[in-house]
Amino acid sequence: MTRRKLILGTSLLALLVAGAFVGVVLATSGGGDKLTVYTARSHYGEEKPFKRFASNEGADLTLFGGDASSLYERLKNEGAGTRADVLITVDAANLWRAEQAGLLAADRDPAVERHVPADLRDPQGRWYGLTVRARTIMRSTKRVKPADAATYESLGDPRWKGRLCLRSGTSEYNVSFVADRIAKDGAAATKAMLKRWMANDPDILGSDTDVLKAIANGACDVGFTNSYYLGRELEEDPGFPVAPVWADQKGRGTHLNLSGIGIVKGADQKEQARKLVRFLTEPSRQRAFARSNHEFGVDSQADTTPEIKQFGSFKRDPIDVAGAGEHLDDAVKMMSSVGWR
Repeated sequence: MTRRKLILGTSLLALLVAGAFVGVVLATSGGGDKLTVYTARSHYGEEKPFKRFASNEGADLTLFGGDASSLYERLKNEGAGTRADVLITVDAANLWRAEQAGLLAADRDPAVERHVPADLRDPQGRWYGLTVRARTIMRSTKRVKPADAATYESLGDPRWKGRLCLRSGTSEYNVSFVADRIAKDGAAATKAMLKRWMANDPDILGSDTDVLKAIANGACDVGFTNSYYLGRELEEDPGFPVAPVWADQKGRGTHLNLSGIGIVKGADQKEQARKLVRFLTEPSRQRAFARSNHEFGVDSQADTTPEIKQFGSFKRDPIDVAGAGEHLDDAVKMMSSVGWR
């Protein structure tokens, strides 16, 4: 384990790295309540709402970060002995898994419900949405017209043979997308679509960023990523030659996923945890989260960044957290069976 300490004004920021489990301590003078958060948001050490909460509440806030699946397994294995008071995770299926495993406390809070739509929170208050992100088609602005790739199904058109790039089938975002399609369209239709995708001999890459860069440099013409990855590229280079196609606008709409927050069952600091949930779900904090990573807040007042906003509004496919969660294993097996690995 390595330890680095950085003094930021009156705050102490300590980075503790142990494998993929990374801790960030946002400390006040040291006499406040101690609150521990497990978070799968990738920019958690930089996101201002956490620092603002620690300062406002006089709290010692510790953020432990890692990928969503690892944090879920850690929380489950730690059981009643966990240090975590709050879980923040990405991907609706991970919220569902934590809920089903009994890891999250039921805590309905009218103050939170005012800012989080009913379809983006658990009816019992075990989790609440913070941000949503679109997983949609990406195209070369130089070689592809929007109408040529307007639906998810269209990625199976033979015109894209040798011109399609996809992230690995092990990506939790891809698994959740497939699980959601199974829940809404059925296994047969979903498998048929994936077979057509695979028949186009796609380049399978390691990340959404790799997919976008492959489109930009001409290695492929179309792909499939989360929209915020494009926002990051456009922030660095406004001329980046890739644009989203908001998929399925004549159907259900573009697939969404979300990041969300819940209080851990048996949390030592339940009152502070409740305060943090209220604080982070306020529209201004949703907006801060959304703008720090080119996402969308769950509250309509919390809009996204100019890099993404320039592409206009779009019809959104309603999120079915339970439906996707129940078909996760089916999705993994299906993707493997068609060769999307």
